[in-house]
Amino acid sequence: MLKQERALGCLAGLAIGDAMGMPTEFLTPEEIELHFGWVSDFVQSPPWHPHAIFPAGRVTDDTGQALAIVSAYESDGELLPKRVAAALLAWADSLPEKQLAVLIGPGTRKALDELHRGVDPRDSGTNGKTNGAAMRAMPVGLVNSGDWAGATLDAVLASMPTHNTRSAISGAAAVAAAIAEASREGADLESILAAGKLGAREGRKSGGWVWSTPLEGRIELAEVLVREAANEQDALRRLYEYVGVDMLVPESVATAFGLVLLAEGDPMRAIRMAANLGGDSDTIGAIAGSICGAWRGVSAVDPNFLARVERLNGLNLAAAAERLVEIYHCKHAGGTEK
Repeated sequence: MLKQERALGCLAGLAIGDAMGMPTEFLTPEEIELHFGWVSDFVQSPPWHPHAIFPAGRVTDDTGQALAIVSAYESDGELLPKRVAAALLAWADSLPEKQLAVLIGPGTRKALDELHRGVDPRDSGTNGKTNGAAMRAMPVGLVNSGDWAGATLDAVLASMPTHNTRSAISGAAAVAAAIAEASREGADLESILAAGKLGAREGRKSGGWVWSTPLEGRIELAEVLVREAANEQDALRRLYEYVGVDMLVPESVATAFGLVLLAEGDPMRAIRMAANLGGDSDTIGAIAGSICGAWRGVSAVDPNFLARVERLNGLNLAAAAERLVEIYHCKHAGGTEK
């Protein structure tokens, strides 16, 4: 049974991880140390950084698109690609072009342009092969709490409009399945990692074919590197050097799973680690923070950070979490299941 505590913890981990990683995206660990020392709070990007137009604590497309998925769900738990497409377009249209230009990549831009022209959302995402679907898969996992197979099926639908390729869907399914497990009473780190790898394998059966290293193998590599590391800094170095932090699914998504293990499921610890890794730090932090938050619940999230990220971005994460809980109950309660 999905509880509000876990749903809100998941969304809080998403938003805080996204906002804390925003200013360090694209940077190396050495550049982060030079400019910020160790990032442990919301900070402002350097003046020359693409995200310098945003204030400290601003969320990016990770949070914006994940909340779009919340709105795309029907109240009975049905998820249709056309509703996902409409929700993503509404999110994009709500932003000034100057901001949107630095938030979305060329694949997402192309897909959104095609959707604006009326291309079927089942055909518009053929160029999306990065982690853009994985970064917004959190609501899918929550609506399907305790059901990794259902989470995987919905992850396919949520990915289609912009990221309808095997690699991208594999990443989305891995995140959704992990959160479906993490939000289940009785889950542990091993079962969460196992669900993520199962989702990765099943997700890769859908979408257009693209070259990609199998995600589940890279998650296993991340686990080995973390478990064999001498200490936390050694583990972070190994993840950065051998798994990677690029927006490619086998790098950023696998590293996020590695951080979940390294942080022992502590959302704030995982988020801070992600912010200091660089690369696609906002997405890595969003994924790791949301999985940990779904497992530990909102009580494990620093309330000061949660209040600030909501205030700075005009968010009401409790309301979004409540809607997801209601959808879950409608979808899974006896007599109202679809």
